[in-house]
Amino acid sequence: MRSGESRTSPKGAPGPITRQSKGADQFFAALQSEEPLTVLDLAGASQANIMFITELGHRLASDDIVATMEQCFGDGDFLENQENSERVARFLSQTLKFPDEHFDGALIWDSLQFLAPSLLEQTVEQLMRVMKPGGVMLAFFSSDEKASQIPVYNYRIQDQRTLLLVPRGAYRPVQYFNNRALERMFDRAQSLKFFLTRDHLREVLIRR
Repeated sequence: MRSGESRTSPKGAPGPITRQSKGADQFFAALQSEEPLTVLDLAGASQANIMFITELGHRLASDDIVATMEQCFGDGDFLENQENSERVARFLSQTLKFPDEHFDGALIWDSLQFLAPSLLEQTVEQLMRVMKPGGVMLAFFSSDEKASQIPVYNYRIQDQRTLLLVPRGAYRPVQYFNNRALERMFDRAQSLKFFLTRDHLREVLIRR
């Protein structure tokens, strides 16, 4: 990697982490339905997640937004590359290419916190476009204001309230996402509910 790059994968990085999630618990409770629903997973295809969602009687679509970020912006300075119009256009052409109002639920996980402000706004706009009115989304943001690196994970569902977090590197923080910043980001949403955890992870449940 080049010296200006924002992403790191240090030697001796921690292994998978199991954690309880109140946000996930309430997200899946909101998906209780006798009718099959359609759910989006932005951490990419995962057998554990596919099995869990299909056992609920729902359909799952996957889009690994972090992998797309790495492909489009990872060769050089990650944040600076997000200001390159050609790279941004390539990212947007590959991300959230679904019909309007297609999903009842979306597992956003931690993906949005690594996007530069202008690209973040466009990505959230696309995300809101593909969600049905009343659809529910679950997103995670670091709440550590002093962090120089923020880990990025693959998220594997173990049960309704238990997640396995598999590290996949780290990035410099783009900005600090407090509650007010998140309310501005999702100003078109019906409601936001926040869960602040002991491990510096702010969980947000968003109702479209």
